[in-house]
Amino acid sequence: MLASVTAGLVAGVLAVTFMFSYSAVIFTGDLASFVPRATGQMLFGAVVISLVVGLFSQFRGVVALPQDNPTAIIAVMIATLTQTLGEQANPETLFLQATIVMILSSVAGGLIFFAIGHWKLTSLAQYVPYPVIAGFLAGTGWLLFKGSFSVMAGVAFEFGSIPSLFEVTSLWLTGTVFAVIVLVVSQRFTHAIVMPALIIGAVGIFHLILALTGTTLQTAIYDGWLLEPFGAEGLWQPLGFEVMTKIDWSAIVGDMTGIATILVIALISVLLNLTALESAFGQDIDINAEMRTAGIANLLAASGGGLIGYHYVSLSTLGRRMKGDSRLVGIVVAAFCLIAMTVGANALSYFPKFVLGGLVMFIGLGFLKDWVVQSWLKLSRGDFAVIIAILVVIETIGFLEGVAAGIMIAAVMFIVNYSRIDVVQYVLTGKEIHSNIERPKEQKAVLIHEGGRVLFFKLHGFIFFATSNNLFDKIDQTINDSETQISFLILDFQYVSGIDTSAIHGFVNIKQKALEAGIQLGLSHVHPDIDKLFNAENFADGDAVIDPAFENVDHALEWCEDFILRDSGYDPKIGIQPLSEKLSSIFATNEHRVRFASYLTSVEFSVGDYLYHVHNQTRQIFLIEIGELNVLSEVDEGQEFRLRSVGAGSMVGVANFFRHTQPDAIDTVRAKTDGSAFALSEKDFEKMKIENPAIAMAFQTHVLAFMADRFAESQRALEVIFRTEK
Repeated sequence: MLASVTAGLVAGVLAVTFMFSYSAVIFTGDLASFVPRATGQMLFGAVVISLVVGLFSQFRGVVALPQDNPTAIIAVMIATLTQTLGEQANPETLFLQATIVMILSSVAGGLIFFAIGHWKLTSLAQYVPYPVIAGFLAGTGWLLFKGSFSVMAGVAFEFGSIPSLFEVTSLWLTGTVFAVIVLVVSQRFTHAIVMPALIIGAVGIFHLILALTGTTLQTAIYDGWLLEPFGAEGLWQPLGFEVMTKIDWSAIVGDMTGIATILVIALISVLLNLTALESAFGQDIDINAEMRTAGIANLLAASGGGLIGYHYVSLSTLGRRMKGDSRLVGIVVAAFCLIAMTVGANALSYFPKFVLGGLVMFIGLGFLKDWVVQSWLKLSRGDFAVIIAILVVIETIGFLEGVAAGIMIAAVMFIVNYSRIDVVQYVLTGKEIHSNIERPKEQKAVLIHEGGRVLFFKLHGFIFFATSNNLFDKIDQTINDSETQISFLILDFQYVSGIDTSAIHGFVNIKQKALEAGIQLGLSHVHPDIDKLFNAENFADGDAVIDPAFENVDHALEWCEDFILRDSGYDPKIGIQPLSEKLSSIFATNEHRVRFASYLTSVEFSVGDYLYHVHNQTRQIFLIEIGELNVLSEVDEGQEFRLRSVGAGSMVGVANFFRHTQPDAIDTVRAKTDGSAFALSEKDFEKMKIENPAIAMAFQTHVLAFMADRFAESQRALEVIFRTEK
């Protein structure tokens, strides 16, 4: 509690000085007399925003206040309006005009914050690269370091003002020493009383020195050691409804561009601040909920003329660094601002400026240590360069420009790095990968011999212009290096998450290369969104592309294999293999063939019929005589995947037949065409083993060889895939 209260008091003192400085920025020249009233309105917003966010934020110890970003824009708007109205510009009217601008920006900002949080639109902030967040925090630390000189010595830390700083060395050097002492001590000692003791000790020693040297408070104020009095009376004056009659609403309409600029800057800043606080606090939060809280706080603050506000990164981390991370921090800040708003803030003149400025410098040095020094040790040199670039742009151009530059640099680095990722998962030829069609031995031999004519590319990831060009280069090199004349090129998009429009031109180059080389280009597993992009470019037009795209790789390979078989003089579709021919390959004698056939039952099937289903408990082996069937696996409910396609002369149901651990079938067989088969039931096979054990043994031996061949083929395919993926 002590650490939280102390952090709240320090943050409260800084908050009051911030609100005063914001007012001084907006109201200058003839409008300077309105600074106290404007400060009261700023403090009203500080009370409401700090209290609401402090109580309901997911960050314990967070401080939220009206922000400095809109002040410069409002100051320009008021200056422009003053020039436009000329001598007709009434100071009271200009003050009310600025107040309405602040109220409108707070209301609009509150509504936008709440709407974004309500509709959960903050996810884009989560895509801000880590080096940009680190650069944002490092830039915040640098600005705090620079700003501390203005607090301590009243002179801005700029390269052109260095001679002026040397004229008041004692003011800022004392604060710098205090900041370094606080930084070193706070890192070595973690007890909550350390920070309050350092602050109270510094204030006590300062006033003791004043007493010993006989220096009056007025002299110390004049010499720049203490803050000037803010006033002993209340600063806030509520706005009446008569204000509305004094406003030039046409000028407000003309100021909408400025208000829109305020809202854009505020929205970007609050998202960056929340993302930065997640890193600084080491805590994941629901940013949407935090935006809703900030939205409600701004809507309430607008009623008293408060300026748009949200989470303050520097003051929020102050409490954490002082080991005070309870909600008391925000409550104490709100209470302190409330007292200054209603009673006055003359007591602040007892607080030495070097202590205030030293604490600001302490926070800045902490940020620079955490996000520059530590980043050098933890991050890659490329990521660290992004942080330095952000710092340079922040110093030379502006804060938001620095963040924008960091995002652009990080985006370019991402594109360069991502373009180096190979979108080709593996490359195979038709000798290594085959369709799931079960073919006779002589046809398998042809496909293995001619397999080099088929080139298969398995793609993955997101493909854009750079990676599509790399893909073209790889295909071109593979075609040129191949010892076999390539006839078919298959590109599989199963694991491709998407492609951008520019990448299509890379595929057009691949198509052109295929056309020149006399290669048929086939696409498989093409997602509908990707298919739309190809159709928009009329990609399938011409002789090079096989149209339409294949449902999956299996069908694409089947198409190519059928072409090769026909080209080699074979009919890929076997119409019929009589049972007698099949039995000749199993049994040595005609007697055994006849006896075995006596145990079989003739089965007729039509297109779409199931010979057996995955949930069917009947055990049977089917010897196909006529027709084609698909052996299917049920991937998801209602979705089936073709394991293989079988035709005349094949057997199905073998694994289910000899498997005794589970009654259900492990796959499904559905007719692709009309046909016929012969079925051997479990009951008849048991009968065969008793009556003709030699025939049963010969059949089992054939089945074992059949299953071993199928297993060997599957294992070879897996070995190839594992080898290429490795």
